[in-house]
Amino acid sequence: MMPNRTTPRPFLAAPAAALIVAACSSAPIPTPFTIREAPVDFTQVGDTIPPAPDIEAMIAPYRDQLDEQLDVVLGHAAGEFTKADPEGTLDNLVAEALLYAARSRSSDTVHASLVNEGGLRVPLAAGPILMRNAYELLPFENFVVVLSLSGAQMEELADQIAATTGEPIAGWTMELDGRDAVGVRVGGEPVDRDRTYRLATVDYLVNGGGAWSVLWEVEAGAREDLDILIRAAFVEYLDEMGTVTPVLDGRIRSAGRAERENEGFAAR
Repeated sequence: MMPNRTTPRPFLAAPAAALIVAACSSAPIPTPFTIREAPVDFTQVGDTIPPAPDIEAMIAPYRDQLDEQLDVVLGHAAGEFTKADPEGTLDNLVAEALLYAARSRSSDTVHASLVNEGGLRVPLAAGPILMRNAYELLPFENFVVVLSLSGAQMEELADQIAATTGEPIAGWTMELDGRDAVGVRVGGEPVDRDRTYRLATVDYLVNGGGAWSVLWEVEAGAREDLDILIRAAFVEYLDEMGTVTPVLDGRIRSAGRAERENEGFAAR
């Protein structure tokens, strides 16, 4: 039996190289050139430069119209709203607004909400809350999403929230024991690991943003996208409430604090 053999093919690299050398040898030699420094002019831009009258005249009507829209009063703050860990008054306000909007639009019951604290960009001062304040607070175009999560996923999500020392939530509570969450409750009741809960959040967190991988793993059929931005949800909530008051209600607190409060109650 004869061994398998492969018929060698002609090697074409040498002829191709010869053609390239021949072509290059007939090409004209480029004329030597010198690199010179190109002049660069800089224009200083700042508030000391006087405005151009023609440009100002062109944009003035648009600026006035925009200022009029941004100066609309949405509601009133009875005190200052700020972020804090594990719970802040601004955190609670935005989470409540998110939950309110989701409940009014979703096809089914919405039990709780979660938003990332990093998405809240400025505090709110006491007094009138203007439309411009809503844009400063929530500048990102994030839509509201409702996810269906098991009780086991809610507990895992609570642990991931504990790892970030607390985030804005509404409709549920938890105690932080280091990087673990304990005593997780939804609507005041202990979480049932076999039950399905519906959580309102924003598409940024579901699409891979933030630090909570539980939200990234939800199947498409367990996701309901609502046609409202979180900023619009906030505006809608202020319109409904009129005046909002800073509140800290212990929805996220340290486990040690909960034990101390229980001991104090028992001693009364």
